[in-house]
Order: sequence, then structure tokens, then C-alpha cells
Amino acid sequence: MSLLDDSHPARRDEGAPPAADGFSPNADGSLLSADGASLNADGSCLNADGSLLRVSGLSRWVAGPRRWGWRRERQPVLKAVDFAIRPGELIGLAGVSGAGKSTLLNMMLGLARADSGEIWCQGRRIRPGSVRALRWYRRVVQYIPQDPAASLDPRMRVRELVREPLVHLGIDGDHQRRVSEALAQVGLDGSFLERRPESLSGGQAQRVAIARAIAVRPRLLLADEPLSGLDLPVQAKVTQVLKSLNHDAGIALLLISHDLSVVCRLCQRTLILDAGAIIEDRPTAALFRQPAQAHTAALLRAATTFSTALSTPVPPSEAAGRRPTTQEIPS
Repeated sequence: MSLLDDSHPARRDEGAPPAADGFSPNADGSLLSADGASLNADGSCLNADGSLLRVSGLSRWVAGPRRWGWRRERQPVLKAVDFAIRPGELIGLAGVSGAGKSTLLNMMLGLARADSGEIWCQGRRIRPGSVRALRWYRRVVQYIPQDPAASLDPRMRVRELVREPLVHLGIDGDHQRRVSEALAQVGLDGSFLERRPESLSGGQAQRVAIARAIAVRPRLLLADEPLSGLDLPVQAKVTQVLKSLNHDAGIALLLISHDLSVVCRLCQRTLILDAGAIIEDRPTAALFRQPAQAHTAALLRAATTFSTALSTPVPPSEAAGRRPTTQEIPS
């Protein structure tokens, strides 16, 4: 089924920039179409509410376990999820395992269908469709995977890996220059161009995965646990890369994580997902100072406890693998 909603008047040809015809001046100097989709001065299109991407009333149900031969009852995975991402925003989506983060991500990527609700980007409705129908959307929204090793073809060199999305999305221009620029943006020099994934460290592989995404020059990155599995120094480097991309290129970011300590370091606004529902949507600083929900407070305590444990020095006896001496035992 097509990605585009044929009944929506904001529909236009794939990959084509919105035409100025049919747009009237808005109060803030932007242009406004008859259906409310706004056209910025740089030619980029937003939703009617000024958002880059809008999730509206998204719900998803799955069949529960069968009980004593009776038919299965449907169980909610997402419950009327509603939020918007504005251009240049850094947003965290946090929740425990099973909260519905992966299901929501798949829908935002156009890979899964909702039972009710809608997702809008640049005045167009997003839903699963053909590769051709999704091509324009892939140019606007890119994905950073949790496990870069699984997304990088071991047979390809870094130069080919970063160039691959440019080819598949039909992006014109000097691909070699774009590849070099993308690698430079993530802190990797030209010496990496001919390397293969097997010769990369975990942090380097994650940065190559980020370079693949930003070579397209998207407006929004959806990052799925991009720091998990990395040690703390490497986490700090990748965090700085994501901050720089937002500051220098204006790329918006939705960071999906179960770890609020990661969200705190990177995001301006935080959404808390619990049992498929958004229970908090607040500025990160305010949420950390005074959580409104008990579930959020529990997540914060867990993040604080883990961070404290990581910062606690390891006793010399434990590091050496021996029993502590009398002098090393605290009084």
C-alpha cells in the first residue's frame, strides 16, 4: 500500500521540493498551504503545527495468550501515543523493556502499521509502503541502529558503506565528497575509507553507522540505544558527536533509551513511556528535578544507583583478584 494518503492535499511528487504556488504568507514569514502545511524560507516543509514529525493518537494491539481454548484477548502495546518533534530538537524517549519503544520506533520508520492514530511528516501521512513510496521520507528521517555490527556489511569497505544510502535513495551530487564530509563530522579521517567493519572498534563502528545516516543530510535522526554496549569513554565520544550534529547541522534527534542517565546528558526534552502510554512529556531538567510519576522516579533512582556504582573505585584486592588484607578492610 502506498505511503502517501491520496486524500491529503499536501501530497506531492516523490523527492520534489514543495512548490511555492498555492502557499500564502504566514504570520512568522513562512508560507502556509491550504491544508496547513507550512513552507519555510529555505524550501523545507513542516506540518501544520510547525512540527517536523507528529505522532497523533497512535495505538497498537496484539493478540494475548489463549486461555483454556477461548479466543485470545487483545492486549495494548501502544495507547494513544501523542507527541511532536520540532526542527532541531533533542528529545529522549525512555522506558523499561516491554514499554513499547521498539513498536513505536518501527511505526515511525514506516515499517509497521498502527491500529489507530497517524504519523505526519512534512504535511504527509507516514505508513508502510513500497521502497519507492518511502524514498522521500528516508531522505528526511534516518535511523541509527543499536548494534552497528549487525547493520554494516562485512564485505564492504567504510567508503562503500557510507555511500550506499546515497545510491539507494537516488541522491545526486559528489558522493565521494559527501562520504568524506560525513566521516569528518563523526571524527573519523580518510584513513578509515578503505577499512572493513571487522577492523573497527565498537565506538568506531557506531560512528560509521552515524556517518551512513548523516551522509543523506536528513532533518531527523531516530537513534535506538546508540550508546548501549559501549564503554564509558566511547559513550562520551559518541554523545559529543550527536551533540555536534545537532549544534552544527541543526539535525533533530529522538534518542530511544532505557537509561535516563544517557538521556540527561544529551536531551532537552524527555518522554517517559510506560506500558505503551506516554506518562510524562517535559523538559529534561524539570523532569529530573521533580518527576511527576512514581514510575519516572523509579527510573531515576535506578540510573542514579548505576552511575554511583560505576564511579565507585574498585578495591585493590578485588582488582588484583585476592582476599583483602587487614589494613584494606574498612573499620
